[in-house]
Amino acid sequence: MSGETVQIPLSERLDELRPLRAPVPASFEQIQRTIRRVMDRYDAPERLPEHEAERLFDQLRRRIQANDWHRVPMSLVTKVAALVFSIVHRLRDDLADLRYFLLREIEASDRPGFLNPMVRIYIESFEAGAEHTETLAKALRSAQRHIGARWRILLENVPELLDPSRAAAAIGALMAGMDQPWHGLRAKGLRQPHAPGLMDAAHLEFLRRLAPDLQDRTQIERLLGWLKPDEKTVRLVGAGPAIERLIAVWVDRAPPKEIQSLLIDRITELYGHPRVNRNAAWNQVAPQLERLFLRWLMGADIRFLFRVLTEVERGHMWADREAFWWTLHEQGRIDEVWIAFSDEGHRAAMAKLPMEARHSGRRFGRQVGDRDKSLLIMRIGGQIVVEGTSNFKVHAFDATNPRAPKLYLPKYDTGQIRDLPGALWKKSHLGNWQDDVHWRL
Repeated sequence: MSGETVQIPLSERLDELRPLRAPVPASFEQIQRTIRRVMDRYDAPERLPEHEAERLFDQLRRRIQANDWHRVPMSLVTKVAALVFSIVHRLRDDLADLRYFLLREIEASDRPGFLNPMVRIYIESFEAGAEHTETLAKALRSAQRHIGARWRILLENVPELLDPSRAAAAIGALMAGMDQPWHGLRAKGLRQPHAPGLMDAAHLEFLRRLAPDLQDRTQIERLLGWLKPDEKTVRLVGAGPAIERLIAVWVDRAPPKEIQSLLIDRITELYGHPRVNRNAAWNQVAPQLERLFLRWLMGADIRFLFRVLTEVERGHMWADREAFWWTLHEQGRIDEVWIAFSDEGHRAAMAKLPMEARHSGRRFGRQVGDRDKSLLIMRIGGQIVVEGTSNFKVHAFDATNPRAPKLYLPKYDTGQIRDLPGALWKKSHLGNWQDDVHWRL
């Protein structure tokens, strides 16, 4: 009958049930990234309040003498601790009483809120063989079971952390086994792998272990990634020895072109051109290794100039000029090189640089006089030699002449160079110009 309800057997209903599907798990990546940013911001090495150091010392000393700790914030004690164990104050005899007090407090304390900052101070003030490092380590070892979760993971991964004679070597060995040491150390519990003190010593140990393998591109990139991980700040302390290790392996033989290009681009990106935007790291590099790097740069710049010119000035063949100057470079005759591109050449040159290198400092200058001319400026012995594109003659000046063009400037004007008085000689690119220029040099 039409009014009757049709009864569906239970077996058929069960057959028609749709399979249960687990909900898509929620993504916590955004939350984790936020947590990492907060920890990176607030877990950075503390800036010591040097301008009020003496006031803080007096304040803590008065509290000790009066044995009055009413409403004394823990931050006062940790700020004083960071100061008295810092390189500025650690040898002051008049602060021995404060250091003694802090060491006894470490040994007696069971408060992670006090012990955790003292572990950080130990790491950041670390100096192998120094008395303050030894005494801090001894005190922290006695209180180790009370150290909080902030450092517990690192202590589990580096049991030698509180042994000053073994800590740096242990961390350096750990780094040597990591594909990405900076990220690897953070995963092991060290939130600030570029922190000063102990990590400066571990950095040198890592370099020592890595040095024999730095002919391999993977190992080179591993070291470069440690010096500047992702978007983080570049490592400055110990950068000179790192640059030396990267260059020294090639003293007796030329690196493959792709390795040389990698080293030129990344080292100048991180630490600047040794003669242009020189970083203090270059002051730690042996002069002979800096000269070798500059020689690589000169060769790369000569090739780079003519590669750009061939692209932007298609109506001109530059083979004879490139071959001439390249031969002089190969003979070791050219001492310094700098390029100044025309507007079009500058745009083309910038497009060829790696993205990071475009913002890391100058690799070449600009020629702003004649819009279609680029310049190759060289120091060859006692002469400053300027080669120019199109109909610009080769100009030479006495390098001691204060009016001679200077290398490494951001801008040049071909008209001003043409009009400079006191040129030693000028030579147009006609006939066998190479022999004439070679004789004059």
